[in-house]
Amino acid sequence: KNQNSNNDFLLRLLLIVGSVISGYGYLLLRFDVEKYDEKLVFVLMVIAEILLLIYFKIIFDEGFAFRRDQIVAFRILRKYELIAESIEDEKNHDKVFTYHYNPLKKFEIKNGKLKPRKGLIVFWMPAFHNTLSSSIFILHLLLYFSFIIKVSNANFRLVIFALLLITSVISLQIVIRKHSWLKALYFNEIHSMKE
Repeated sequence: KNQNSNNDFLLRLLLIVGSVISGYGYLLLRFDVEKYDEKLVFVLMVIAEILLLIYFKIIFDEGFAFRRDQIVAFRILRKYELIAESIEDEKNHDKVFTYHYNPLKKFEIKNGKLKPRKGLIVFWMPAFHNTLSSSIFILHLLLYFSFIIKVSNANFRLVIFALLLITSVISLQIVIRKHSWLKALYFNEIHSMKE
């Protein structure tokens, strides 16, 4: 219930951010150099980008919280022997939750490092969060490129290019930081099971 509530929150927040971005897009489409000052449109675009960055960070925070809570639920299920910890355990009908529900099934520790099991691609966050964060990053790029196309001032284009780089670096930093925290969480959990 808590995770569904968080997903509803993310969708409601998306509507608010989407409204602001739509307003900016409408202004940019109607933008006429003689009527509007380019600085006003630039300031509105920067505000829209800041909102998108904040939303991007919230998505990653929620994705991390989801995985953290999943580990806590797994510990409870393991303590009461309700979850299968291997495929062989699934034959035991006392296990209410199959191996499919085990959040650690995709990983193992090899040579002191957390590695995905063979043939698996690691997506640390749930698919819902991955999809939202990818779409937000694409929206960042679309806003920047639409501004570059619409505004002919070379100085603004240089500033926009610099902002695009800054936004990309901040987004990448958010991703790397949350993924390292999740990796540590999984590593500690799997390591404690082996002891």
